[in-house]
Amino acid sequence: MFFNFKNVVLLLLLALCFDVGVGFTTEDMDTDIKYIKTCNRTSPISMTTMNEVLINKKLSDQESSPFKCFLHCLFTKYGWMDEEGGFLLHDIKKTLDESDVEIASLEFILYECTATKSVDKCERSFIFTQCFWKKIQEDQPVEDQMFYNIEERK
Repeated sequence: MFFNFKNVVLLLLLALCFDVGVGFTTEDMDTDIKYIKTCNRTSPISMTTMNEVLINKKLSDQESSPFKCFLHCLFTKYGWMDEEGGFLLHDIKKTLDESDVEIASLEFILYECTATKSVDKCERSFIFTQCFWKKIQEDQPVEDQMFYNIEERK
């Protein structure tokens, strides 16, 4: 099964186990690969790092600056943040609504997780991801995890 990276990021954020009912096209895959390459050029991270985050479903406070900036780059490419680190709540909510994820307190979670005091765009991306992930796990605890290892896709 092929996943586009936008949905991998969504899985990373949500840490949920669900089938994404979206058809993926070659164009989607090309766009995702382009974004990954672009972000990895500006903020290089290893595939091992990405897999550890996806598989272990944990973000450490010690995550590297490149990883945090990699997140910011992806959020910018997918329209979740602007270049300065401002959150584009309407676009985040639209993406989550399109994914058919049922989150009763989504608007509250988005409000709470975007209310960060940090002015650093990379740190804001990381804090948002950490908060959002934690709140979603509290809202919808998951027994079974879906693991997606991006090194396995060749």
